[in-house]
Order: sequence, then structure tokens, then C-alpha cells
Amino acid sequence: MNCKNCENLITGNFCEHCGQKAAIHRITLPHVSHDFIHALTHADKGILLLVKKLVTKPGIVAREYLEGKRKTYFNPLSFLVITSAIHAWISHKTGYFDAAGAQPRRGNGRMPEVWVEAFRISNENGKILTLILIVPLLAFLSWIFFKRSKYLFAETFVLNSFIVGESHVVRTLFFIPLFLLSPQNININIAAFEVLLLVYVIVAYRQFFQQNIFLTIFKCILTMLLFITSYWLFILAYAYVKQLIFEARF
Repeated sequence: MNCKNCENLITGNFCEHCGQKAAIHRITLPHVSHDFIHALTHADKGILLLVKKLVTKPGIVAREYLEGKRKTYFNPLSFLVITSAIHAWISHKTGYFDAAGAQPRRGNGRMPEVWVEAFRISNENGKILTLILIVPLLAFLSWIFFKRSKYLFAETFVLNSFIVGESHVVRTLFFIPLFLLSPQNININIAAFEVLLLVYVIVAYRQFFQQNIFLTIFKCILTMLLFITSYWLFILAYAYVKQLIFEARF
């Protein structure tokens, strides 16, 4: 019998070349449901196991993944994509980011149009911005500031994928429900989340890079300040260019 995946000769229950099962069944709804539940709850690789471990050991999980435990933990990029999609959808449906974006004002007047557009872009494109700007930017800054640890940029990308993915889980499960219960306190909600995120990043970077705690705190604060500044500069530049193009066309 030949493997349906790679055409290699199979002598047992699994292909020795690619690892696929010898017995392949037609995809049915019960089969899909079983695979979905298995992916969530499997003791050795489920996403729920990853979420649980990331609560207190984000840096350790990232190091173990990079050191070879690829079968133990859910793939970091898949984790990031899934949590970003769920977080963006729930944030949009509940009006969480709309409420957050409606807060900034300049005195009693209106904000400049470019700022309004920048907030709109940030609020409406959370998923794609996480993948193409937020995590890459955090990975780059942490790679620069912790360069002595000898990790590659791609490896710091894995670390920050775990961090940002877990932050999406925490905001979705706790901070968005708190917003729904008390929408008038959105500023306190966001401030509390940002403080918690900073503490979480410090813990993660300390576990991962294993540098002096005070040096780690200093580098984390610097990383986050530069991240916030760079993030909004990118968004504002994009909004400004978009505005110029729109005005030139009309």
C-alpha cells in the first residue's frame, strides 16, 4: 500500500516518510468536529495547553519551542493568527476599539483629520496590523535591545508572537467583558491592560533572554516606548499619504 500523501510504500499504520496515517477516511462533519476538539484539547499540543502555560511561563515556552519542542506546543504563528482573528472580531462586534478610539480629543475642538483617519485605520485593521506591523516591530526592537543574547530576529518573532497572542486571549476573556459591564470606564480599562501588558512583557523577556532583572525592566520600558512611537508614526504616515492621494484624485 502506498501513502496517499507522498506515494511512499507503507508497511505499518503510519508512513515512515511523512508520518501520515495509512488509513485515510472520507472527511465528514463528525471527523471535522473530532479534529477541532482534538486540536483544542490534546494534552501534548492543544491550544488550551499553550494558553495555560503562557500565563506564567511565556519566555520559557518560547525558549523550549526554539530548542526543539515543536510537537509539544501549538505553532506560534498559527496561535497568533487565530487569536488575532478572534480578538479583532469580538472587539469590532462589542465596540471595544470604537469606544477606545473615540476618547482622544484636542480641547473642545475636533482632532486633525489625519489623526481621525489614523485611529480609524488602527481600530478597523487590528488583525492585519498585528501580523504585518505590531509583532514584527516588537520582534525587531527586542532583537536590537537584547542582541547580546545571540537570538535571531526570527526567534524573537516567535517570542513576541506568543506574547501578543496571549495578550489577545486575556483582553478577549477579561477586559472586553469588563468594558461591556462598565463602558464609561474605558480609559481605566485600557490603562489597566497596558500596565498588565508591560509587566507581562518584562516577565517574558526576563525568562527568555535571562538577563539582569533591572536591565530587563529598563530595556522593556524602552522597547515599549519606541514601539508605541514607531507604531503611530507608521500609521500616521500611511494615513497622511492616503489623504494626499485622495485629495489629488478629487
